[in-house]
Amino acid sequence: MNIDGIYHFIETEFKVIKNEKDLICVAPASGGDYPEATVKLTLNEGMDLYELFEVNEGKEYKVDVFKDKYKSIIALYFFSKSKLEDRKYNTDGHIAVENAASLNDLQKMLKTILDDNYYSLLKMMPDKIILEKSTNDKYNVLFLGKRDSKVYIAKSRNLNRAAIVLCNFSSKLRQFYGLIEKTEVRDDSDFIETLKELYLLG
Repeated sequence: MNIDGIYHFIETEFKVIKNEKDLICVAPASGGDYPEATVKLTLNEGMDLYELFEVNEGKEYKVDVFKDKYKSIIALYFFSKSKLEDRKYNTDGHIAVENAASLNDLQKMLKTILDDNYYSLLKMMPDKIILEKSTNDKYNVLFLGKRDSKVYIAKSRNLNRAAIVLCNFSSKLRQFYGLIEKTEVRDDSDFIETLKELYLLG
């Protein structure tokens, strides 16, 4: 998809509060005139420097830096989807997971509420949210990032709490791959991993 297509998604799904030569700033579509949370991209085309920021209650946090305008606009879109949209979770599924008595129970339950393309229990698998056994009957939740590095979402939780995190992030990962299809990002696995981190951890 070309850059105009990505701009179109940004303009129709968010409120663009600034769109200048060197700055794009977006807010939630439903927000008022003074939103607490925004996402900002500064564009220094002369230096090929594009910086992505999260802005919360007036405080700016640099999130990432890009050398390519097209990639920076896609990153702005993905990060805005993560930070600025309300997400609905399966509350009935959460209650069932909270009441699971064992890892076996949990395994059976997750099959009924999650797509197993997006999660893995106790096995390191790419493109999945992974439940990893820690110490003292605790569990971690993670995914494999660039060059199969472990990227932790939550550490040292009891089984039920870790499983809820697993549920939420498995759903988020499914949505991420839907956005990859929608924006037609292809053939750049390193950049897709960057987008995945921005979206999942945003």
